[in-house]
Amino acid sequence: MELQVLDQNVIVQAFQTQGGTDALFERIAEQARSFVPDVTTDKGRKAIGSLAAKVSSSKKLAEKYALDLVADQKAQIKIIDQDRIQFCKKMDFLRDEILAPRDAYVKTEEDRKAKHETAISVIRMPINLIQNSEGDWTAESIKNAIFELENRVIDSSFEEYEEQAKLAKFETLEKLRTTLVTREKYEAEQAELERLRQAEIERQQKERDEKIAREAADKARVEAEAKAQAEANRIERERKEAAEKAEREKLEAEQREARLKLEKEQAELREQQLKQQAIEREKQAEIDRQNAVEAERKRIEQEAQAKAAAELKEQQAREANKARKKKICNEALQGLTSIGVSEELGKQILQAIHKGEVPHVSIKF
Repeated sequence: MELQVLDQNVIVQAFQTQGGTDALFERIAEQARSFVPDVTTDKGRKAIGSLAAKVSSSKKLAEKYALDLVADQKAQIKIIDQDRIQFCKKMDFLRDEILAPRDAYVKTEEDRKAKHETAISVIRMPINLIQNSEGDWTAESIKNAIFELENRVIDSSFEEYEEQAKLAKFETLEKLRTTLVTREKYEAEQAELERLRQAEIERQQKERDEKIAREAADKARVEAEAKAQAEANRIERERKEAAEKAEREKLEAEQREARLKLEKEQAELREQQLKQQAIEREKQAEIDRQNAVEAERKRIEQEAQAKAAAELKEQQAREANKARKKKICNEALQGLTSIGVSEELGKQILQAIHKGEVPHVSIKF
């Protein structure tokens, strides 16, 4: 079935006639809907796409001519534009109507395949869960997973995925059974380790109980011995304290007598020291006075020497400055005479410069 190409005159006539676009749409729709393709074949689905594309092309062609009419016939622009919009909408609806069987088929196929692929993922799920969280799976839970998977029916309801589903079931069961053997061995080993651990705990507890009993007996014996020893120590301590007290009182009396004698001797010694210190202070005062006189003499002498040295230094500086200025003037005079100025005139020029009689000219010393 081929959709006829619209003639420009037909399109223009349709847009210029009240209800003409409806008739044109019905004509195109009748031709398009009369085509019944096989959506289950690739050729049929391509034919649907081709027909829908032709509907879109017819829509674009009609829209183009309609827009040309709008430009040429501004007086009828409102009617034509409204018809154009309605016509385009109807053409879009027609295109969607034509594509609907193919789109529905494609969506149904996608959903069907996704359902089977999800079911196969569920079949393989126990192995993935065990690999990601092996510690959470016991031998009993693995047995339950095997039982459930063994009783799961894989038949023609899986359609073309039936063999893939059977393979997934087989592989998953094999891995589950292998994992079960490993897990049962692990749990048996853990049970034996737990038994041995409990036996060791009981043995250690028995040893602790026996040790506590021995320590209690030893403690009672030690406490009795300590109590007896403490009493003997108390008696001996009191005897020693009494003897020490008598000895201490005797020693304190002797120390008081010796202290009084020493204080008397120290008082006599202090009196002699005070007298001697007074004599020494008088001697030191005389020495200090003589030292002060000598220091003042030396200060005056040093000041005189410093003043003489300063005057000498100033004199030397003046002479050095005078010599430096003389040297600079001689060099300046030599510079003047070298350019033809007489020595006498050169001296006059230098004296005038030195006195500031020549504006803007000076000698740098």
